[in-house]
Amino acid sequence: MCKVILNEKLNGVELNFDNKPSQEVLKSIKSVGFRWHNEKKVWYAKQSMTTLAFAETLKGNVEGCEVESVNTMKAAKVEKSLFELTTWEDMEVDNSKPIKNIAKEVRAFVKQRFPMCKFSVTSTHNLIRFYITESIFDKDSEQLKAINNYCTNLLQAYKYCTDYNPYGDYGSSYNFYGGYANIDYGYTVTEQNEEQQATTAKIIKDFDNATVLKSEQDEREKEALYIEREKQAIIDNAEAEKRQAESKRQIEFINNSVSVIELKEEDKYFVKDSQFANLNKNQTLEQYKEEVENRDFYRQNVKITKDINFDSVEALGYFNNNLLTDFDFLEGTGGSYTDDLRFTSMIDYENMEEEERATVVFINSGVAVYLNDKLQYVIDSQGFKYARYVGLVSGAEVVKFLITEPTMSETELSKLKSLSMILEDLSVEAITGRYILTTWDFENWEDYKEEMKFKLKANKFKLSKEIIRQLPEDSSKLKSAMYKLLIEVDNIQEQFKTANILEGQKVTLFYISDFGSIIESRITMDSIVYTGYAQYDKAVKLIFTPEKKRKKYSNYFYGTMLVYDGWLDLPKTVLNDITENNDFTITSSKFLSCDNVQYDEIIKHFETEGKLPIVNTWKPII
Repeated sequence: MCKVILNEKLNGVELNFDNKPSQEVLKSIKSVGFRWHNEKKVWYAKQSMTTLAFAETLKGNVEGCEVESVNTMKAAKVEKSLFELTTWEDMEVDNSKPIKNIAKEVRAFVKQRFPMCKFSVTSTHNLIRFYITESIFDKDSEQLKAINNYCTNLLQAYKYCTDYNPYGDYGSSYNFYGGYANIDYGYTVTEQNEEQQATTAKIIKDFDNATVLKSEQDEREKEALYIEREKQAIIDNAEAEKRQAESKRQIEFINNSVSVIELKEEDKYFVKDSQFANLNKNQTLEQYKEEVENRDFYRQNVKITKDINFDSVEALGYFNNNLLTDFDFLEGTGGSYTDDLRFTSMIDYENMEEEERATVVFINSGVAVYLNDKLQYVIDSQGFKYARYVGLVSGAEVVKFLITEPTMSETELSKLKSLSMILEDLSVEAITGRYILTTWDFENWEDYKEEMKFKLKANKFKLSKEIIRQLPEDSSKLKSAMYKLLIEVDNIQEQFKTANILEGQKVTLFYISDFGSIIESRITMDSIVYTGYAQYDKAVKLIFTPEKKRKKYSNYFYGTMLVYDGWLDLPKTVLNDITENNDFTITSSKFLSCDNVQYDEIIKHFETEGKLPIVNTWKPII
């Protein structure tokens, strides 16, 4: 004999056998999660649809076994009101089962929980369809809606996402689809006799009363929560006002305890190797110290333009904890600059090649924070009124001057500045000559471009980026126009047209192959076709005879290349390191693959021989 006990206190199911069950029964018991309790001498498990359903199956399926509590279990379910039955509480379910088994388990559960209803729960390999087909309640009744909502929650408990992918063509995947209970289109109300109708009426009345009570309870809890939040808001506001008052007091104390010295140009100095945390815009100095201690920082030289001296530890402490607060004495300080003579504005920097940009050294400017004339740290506010970036000074050095390597000689600089003045005069002549004083840089750009090309050629003026960079900083419109002129006039088609390469002319091509190394090609030109190629609008198709060949070949060019008049030989040592080792020679490239700096080395080498490229799309010179 077997007794099934529902342990409501522990939310458990207990199986008490008079004799040891057979191996088959034991195997079944263990398979659904029952475990042996050595002290109580019972098999136990948590109450769930699986364990309760298993307990039901013991009746009549095990020889000599009688389940005494089946009626008690059913009664327990029936004794609950409809309102309680439709109140959802999260439950543990086994959603790893096959879809068919899930549908079967759900069907058994709802039939037991809602005996007044009939259900249709069917499944395919990845879909569960759930319908309420009949019950004692009207189709549009609140009672039926409540049952339907409970059944939907039950299905959703079994459903889970197997592959979350919100950006995929079909979204995420689930263990099954459907997941919602529905009231069947052909739903019918169960026919009842007078006694059954009276019972149904009582169920509906009890449900409605419980719903009203729950609504009133929810309203009371909502009101209580609102009152509690109002009380907390009053407390929070009071604390906020207190903090604001304290913050205001600290800020006034800081402003009254600091002396600010604007440094004249001759008095400015540098703090070398200040430590700036990679994580910046912190509220407190301690946060910066923590980042630096974790070695998450970089070193930066800072030119000091203003000294800020605190006269008390208290004032500095307040300031250290209010770094993101606005202070007038920080406004307009900070930023970066460079002493690099190669350019005069950020327009020039933006038009540099990436390799050249990497050689530019920028220096930050900022203020130095002192306590009783002892340096504490430096601040680069980047023009804002708060300490946007803070640099610690442990190990830093205060110096009057920074020694930097000159990027060009005074002679070179003077020559480029003179050429930039000539360029300005030529531009004025082009504008006034075409009477396009106010429209030269947009409406009449093409006219201006043609006139400038003519004047540059007539004056044998070789326009280059180096000359454009020396135009005055306030000539931003002219700078931009000259860079645009270089791009448009010196595209590969324009350069080949200007080069005027004739049929039968011998030329040498230098360009980077798809494998990243320089190709040196000596050819005899046959013809040039100006065309597009793939996504490139401006390309040239060269038809030529290669050195030591009789047959004509063709190739498209659309990017960076150098073309020299005549057949030239580039020594291997220009781009490679060559090592002689006994009986063999080791040749290794000086550059990484696709490194455009190789073009610079080629140009430098042939300049020593007095040769300039007739086509140069790397660094064009008109």
